[in-house]
Amino acid sequence: MNGETHERYAPIALGLALIALLVAFGGYIVYHTFAPVVTVSLAVAVVAAGTYVFLVPDKVRAALTGRQARYGSNALLLTVAFIGILAVINYLGYQFPKRWDLTADKTHTLDQVTLDTLAKLPQKVTATAFYTSRMPKGNAQNLLDQYAFASHGKFTYKFVDPEAQPTLAQQMGITRDGTVVLQMGNRTEKVTSVTEQNLTSALVRLLHPKKQVVYFLTGHGERSPEDFDNAGYSTAKRELENKNYTIQTLSLLKHKSVPDDASVIVIAAPKKPLGKEEIAALKAFLAKGGGVLVMLEPPLKPQKQPSPLVDFLQTDWHLQLPDDIVIDPLANPATVVVSYQYGTHKITEPIQTLATIFPTARSVGVPLPVPNGFDMITLVKSEPKSWAETDLAALQKQEVKEDDKDIKGPVGIAAAVENMKDHGRLVVVGDADFASNAYYTAYGNADFFLDSIDWLSNQQELIHLNPRTPTQRTIVLPRQDALRLLFLAFVLVLPGIVLLAGGVVWWQRRRRA
Repeated sequence: MNGETHERYAPIALGLALIALLVAFGGYIVYHTFAPVVTVSLAVAVVAAGTYVFLVPDKVRAALTGRQARYGSNALLLTVAFIGILAVINYLGYQFPKRWDLTADKTHTLDQVTLDTLAKLPQKVTATAFYTSRMPKGNAQNLLDQYAFASHGKFTYKFVDPEAQPTLAQQMGITRDGTVVLQMGNRTEKVTSVTEQNLTSALVRLLHPKKQVVYFLTGHGERSPEDFDNAGYSTAKRELENKNYTIQTLSLLKHKSVPDDASVIVIAAPKKPLGKEEIAALKAFLAKGGGVLVMLEPPLKPQKQPSPLVDFLQTDWHLQLPDDIVIDPLANPATVVVSYQYGTHKITEPIQTLATIFPTARSVGVPLPVPNGFDMITLVKSEPKSWAETDLAALQKQEVKEDDKDIKGPVGIAAAVENMKDHGRLVVVGDADFASNAYYTAYGNADFFLDSIDWLSNQQELIHLNPRTPTQRTIVLPRQDALRLLFLAFVLVLPGIVLLAGGVVWWQRRRRA
């Protein structure tokens, strides 16, 4: 084989070597290890490069010893030095990671309470975020990334599409899009509204697992957590269990007192009045710092005798519960209350931008001024054009019309009360249908129900994150003459000067030539 034949095959060997190197580089990027495709490609590259040297040794020798080789070696040294500096900087950044939050209100900085909680984690916590492609996950991903960065390896997260992995979603008890499951060992906590407060609260509950038992009162025709019909509360029970609450039923006619392990008592639309002994048991439970959720339905006709439960709420807790039904003339039917107005409270923080639907509601009023020793707030209000109809007889005849006897809107639909002496807590809602199976998943209804239970069981008081007030920035546009001056300076004058300078340089070089 002569020299010309050698040179004819040399470019093929060199090209094969370059292609093999590119394949090896791409394989390492994909697999992050020396997979078979990487090692084989490197071997082919070495053999092809050696073949090239064997075929054209004179060219290789000249390239290594000539003037271009000297210049090339200098450039190679500079390149290697630059790459080495970058490698050292990246190594130091990996070993000693640091982030800077340059926002005025420290939007991307976790609260010190969160940092302390992450530091106290006894073992690794894994967060699984169940988000479909329809649910935006940018904010949740940014927040989870901050938790992972600040935990120094104790907190990791991953996103899972529940529609692509339905078996895993079913095992985790996922019922709503955008749910995050935190798992530490064999314990789990679910977060349905991804905020720093909710995530840190879930971490605290993992650190301090306390059995939280919610009792649903029975014996008076109340809504049942075991009922799967539209009026039942089986969906609410499942969601409470997903948040690690234990759900049981309670008959005060039989037990005479509330069990010691009770965190919350739920009274869901009793059809028959409670007895005096039952009211006394509830009163004693509240005096010990317990929490009670009362969901009432509007009376269908004028009541001959006041309900003992309503009388207790009005006398001992100072709530205003007249016999009425809220009418919204803009709704269809008019007895449906769709609310967007909420009081400032931990229960309503997550639903400020959501609507809540109450199919039939009675008014729940808070007296002004608030009685001494109580902290009271209206949680939900109806629309301003609504009113509370007090003429129930006219309602039966479908002759409803607002008059001076009615309570003008906006009307309170729900209220939260805390006795500051013994810290008993009470939430009263003028409707029980909103948490039933038929309406539980509508808009903000589920969050309102779950947050009420959390607040009543002191689950939202485990941590105290400092609320951040976003920095308000206002852009003040200059006057029209100032805008024209800016346009003249930056669009015409400065580019004109550059063009003029370029023209002068070009003219001078042309004269010298």
